[in-house]
Amino acid sequence: MKLAIALLRVSTDKQFHHGDSIDTQKTRVDQAAERDGASIISYFTEHYSGRKTNRVVIEDMLAFLDEHAGEIQVVYIVQIDRFTRAGSEMYLYLKRQLHKRGVDLRDAMGIIQKSINTLEHVGFEYDWSITSPSQTAEVMQAEYANQEVNQILTRTIGQQIKLAQEGYQTRSAELGFRNVKITRQNGRKATIMEPLEPEASWIRAIFELRADGALSDEAICDKINAMGYKSRIMHRRDKSTGEVIAITGSKPLSPKQLQRLVAKPIYCGVRVGKWTHNQPIKAPFDGLVSISLFNRANHGAVVLSGSKGGDLSIEYGQSRKHATHLNNPDFLLRHVVMCPKCAKPFWASKSRGKSGQYFGYFHCARTHKSVSISQSEFQETVGCYLDKLEAKPGFLGLFKEVVRETWIAKNKSRQEEFKAIDKHIKSLELRQQNILDRIAVCSSTLVQKKLEQEIEELEGTIKAAKKERSGVALVEDQIEQYFQRAKFRLEHPKDYGLAASTKGETVKTWQTIFAHPPTFDDLKSGTPQLTLLYRLNHHIGCDKKQMAAHLSVNWNTFVKEVEGVLEVELS
Repeated sequence: MKLAIALLRVSTDKQFHHGDSIDTQKTRVDQAAERDGASIISYFTEHYSGRKTNRVVIEDMLAFLDEHAGEIQVVYIVQIDRFTRAGSEMYLYLKRQLHKRGVDLRDAMGIIQKSINTLEHVGFEYDWSITSPSQTAEVMQAEYANQEVNQILTRTIGQQIKLAQEGYQTRSAELGFRNVKITRQNGRKATIMEPLEPEASWIRAIFELRADGALSDEAICDKINAMGYKSRIMHRRDKSTGEVIAITGSKPLSPKQLQRLVAKPIYCGVRVGKWTHNQPIKAPFDGLVSISLFNRANHGAVVLSGSKGGDLSIEYGQSRKHATHLNNPDFLLRHVVMCPKCAKPFWASKSRGKSGQYFGYFHCARTHKSVSISQSEFQETVGCYLDKLEAKPGFLGLFKEVVRETWIAKNKSRQEEFKAIDKHIKSLELRQQNILDRIAVCSSTLVQKKLEQEIEELEGTIKAAKKERSGVALVEDQIEQYFQRAKFRLEHPKDYGLAASTKGETVKTWQTIFAHPPTFDDLKSGTPQLTLLYRLNHHIGCDKKQMAAHLSVNWNTFVKEVEGVLEVELS
């Protein structure tokens, strides 16, 4: 009786236990060996992708054949795609490795036939003369197996990428969440995440404590661990067999793990990763924390911001260690109030006095004599000026009335402008059509080329006109939202100007107050350049006629300021 071994392979855990499982494959190769009068003495089981070329089990099998040279005559497989999915070249290479050891390859399907020597009738043998009558069929099966796996991967990975780009979950749930299947409007299923307690409470507490800034990462870890935090239990599996070889997890929170968790945008409902081209995508489910809390907890290391159109952007800054020096929350004003000598941002630091108490200073000495201002004087000067920007009695109501009247007049003028643009576009399109008709009957290549060039120029003009036509004007809801925010900005200018807790928020807030970054001397003398809202309140007050004239001339500036204010609120 011939002695044989068998190679059994599955790619996934599901295959390992169901469908074409290891047990099913074992039964089939046993039947094939019994049919051929062979006895299988050893089974090599592999839990690995057939696309790979660095397969440990294959190497172990060849080593076993070398160790028992001359004893094993056959290697059994269920079918060629269980042997390899790396294409015909890899299949023929592996088959040659078996032939060198005097071993035949057989499959339970009966496709692979015994090799023959085509020069046997003359008593010679060469590598090329040893062939199998079924080689063409084998090569086709090997190529089909390779194409099939490529198609499977294209469908599955392609769909997963598409889902990820729409914000859906395609992997196991993050700590604090669990995966939930939903049915989308198109009838297809997708996976979202929903909070999982008590993990979700741990995550929220981590963000809140870190945003507060009162505790070190080590102290935060101690608090979260006291709440019962333990990492999830994970199974580590053998790559070849799929068997569990170790159980990890159930560990307390460490500072390193805390920093990894805090930097994950998914916790504020935003997906960022390789499949989204590292661009932030709003997930179709709520996060555990707000974007604002996420930004504060990351201390400038990761900053998410949004625009009026709903687009998100992400910036990666310095680590927390550096951020405490460059974007210290005690000295955020240094980013928006400039040095009076060079008009560049101040530096800031603290010095310890004889009493041991620390005192803050804003200073600059780039290419000029050193300027140094105590933190208390600096903040008092800024606060005093912001207080002067408080709305004059009756200003807001009058300004809102003037804005509505100007908006109505501008919209009426805009409709007339649109009619003129539409008329111009139609005339250009008619000229295009006439030129196309001329090209159709023209026999001169030179003339045709010139006419085609003229069409391209007209197309560019039409696109420019359509772009102007599609320009978005302010809508009534935007104006209403603007005034809701303007009310607080003008009634409490000091609170508004000093409320931000990060560099990014501070810069955006001050851009809605000042047309250009003011210097310290500008604030002290009361002469900075203000944005339109504050300028009208400060210099014109409740003179309706002057206000209307000024607003009409500066309407485009007003539109930009409205969009800027709404964008700041969104972020």
